[in-house]
Amino acid sequence: MTTPVPRTNQRLGESGAGTRLRVGFITHLDQHDDPATIYRENIRLIQELEGIGFDSAWIATRHFHSGFAALPSPFAFYGAAAAATSTIHLGTAVLPLLVDDPVRDAEEAAALDHLSGGRLQLGLGKGVPSDAYHVFSRWGGEREAEYDEKTDRLRWALAGNRVPDSNSSIWPRNEELLGRLYHGTSNWETIRRAARNGDGFILERFGNGEERTPEARPKFLRRQADSIIEYRRVFRETWGDSRTPYVVLSRSAWPGGLEELGRTTERWNELARAYGRVPAGLDTAGEALSDNVIWGDPEELAQRFIEDDPSVLLADELVLGIHPTHHTIDETVERARVLFERTVPIVAAEWLRRRARLDATFEEWQIDGEWVRA
Repeated sequence: MTTPVPRTNQRLGESGAGTRLRVGFITHLDQHDDPATIYRENIRLIQELEGIGFDSAWIATRHFHSGFAALPSPFAFYGAAAAATSTIHLGTAVLPLLVDDPVRDAEEAAALDHLSGGRLQLGLGKGVPSDAYHVFSRWGGEREAEYDEKTDRLRWALAGNRVPDSNSSIWPRNEELLGRLYHGTSNWETIRRAARNGDGFILERFGNGEERTPEARPKFLRRQADSIIEYRRVFRETWGDSRTPYVVLSRSAWPGGLEELGRTTERWNELARAYGRVPAGLDTAGEALSDNVIWGDPEELAQRFIEDDPSVLLADELVLGIHPTHHTIDETVERARVLFERTVPIVAAEWLRRRARLDATFEEWQIDGEWVRA
């Protein structure tokens, strides 16, 4: 039986958020360069994740094969995944809304959600920056304004509203999906707008620009924690307890040694250096930390999540991945199993212990040993 994801349009205290750490897994479909095989194998990956016990599977959705990610649109793939599974939730990380028609996206998402039995978690975003978006007929070039306009339009369409100057309405409508919209962003104004709209919030696993160095990692982790606090502050200020804030956090963890991690990330880091995303001259540990990847035995990983990364305890759903490592599907399944069976129980228990001490309306959060008012 499917366990429902807490919806942001449910009352705080009735949604179930804050009572259990939900755990997901993310893949970029970046195993090799044959799309047909990649798509089939990742359907199997999601089936295996469901069998292990993961709450959700998330797919990185990117255009132009950016970062080797092989899926430019999630809908056809997730339709196949929905038919092949029964309980695991399916998350988009994230749907690059800027180059799409939001009404068509609403139709696709509504149909997929009905097909899957209400298992879609619709992550929205502006997409990885690219110099090629102008190839799309719906790209206007104004990222912030267009994103706001298109998310409003998507929301309007999901509600099944009547089309102006016609006798038709958007169909199929899916107002329940309005409680499972999330915005993947590091832009503070977009974060606040997500809160004012009563939507969820997704945090990416790595930083931007100057944040992507080993020395800057602690500051990056704190900045993300601060952004969660700000999201919850604005959410509560806007909605009180009539809606539920929901935070999805993406993190990469390698259950193994540094030498093996270096071998499996070589392909990605070579590409990242060419684009200036990873500084030159770093050793293996520096490259991993600049990309916010942690390593070690499973129990050590759990402690690093708990002690070093304040966002983990502030999130409602922890989405794990082994990207940017280069692996087969079978190897990915086994790494995911190790994380779920040995790392997750420790993190989830400590998450529950600490969350139980926090005020039910998130008035206070403890970061770095100090109580911080949201």
